[in-house]
Amino acid sequence: MHYVRYRQGDLPNALLEAVEAAVQVHGVSALSLRDVTRRAGVSHGAPAHYFRNKAGLLTAFAAQGYQSLARTVADEIASTGGDDGADVLAAIGRGYVRFAVDHPAHFEVMFRLDALDVDDQAFQAASDLAYSLLTSTIERCRAEGRLRDLDPEIVSVAAWSLVHGLAALLISGRLSDRIREQDPNRLAAAVSKLFVESVLDAPDPS
Repeated sequence: MHYVRYRQGDLPNALLEAVEAAVQVHGVSALSLRDVTRRAGVSHGAPAHYFRNKAGLLTAFAAQGYQSLARTVADEIASTGGDDGADVLAAIGRGYVRFAVDHPAHFEVMFRLDALDVDDQAFQAASDLAYSLLTSTIERCRAEGRLRDLDPEIVSVAAWSLVHGLAALLISGRLSDRIREQDPNRLAAAVSKLFVESVLDAPDPS
């Protein structure tokens, strides 16, 4: 069993680290507060002071995931040196998949709304921040004349769906024996590039 070394005064982070370890072993559905506190080396009642209950703890963990996702995507955007919306959109796709593959426990919890307090303000703010990186980039593409007559909302949903599905397939291992490309970063780059070239440069159907 993976244990988290609790440092005095850092109990919330120790509990969140323990959640990550527990989710990696048991998944979200089978996670228990007793297991989390055992991994953190604290009393069973310790989470209540900071997170109220299991849903509160998982919600904080999910919010942490969205914050990390936003940072990963922002770092990917910064590293591209791209000067237009298409370059930024491709970078968002790469960053999204990289985050998911590097943080599968967060990725799983972030989308288990049945286990979260979706009205939590910190969770909503973190989720909105991450999504705004995508929607603002799609709006930039529209302003650059790259969307033509496409609905920006539909383009945003399509872009998110594509990289989210790729990330889920990579994490599940279902792609490993079906494709030649085994590097998730190169695969994410190729898929993101395909989306950008196919959607943003698509001919006007009218």
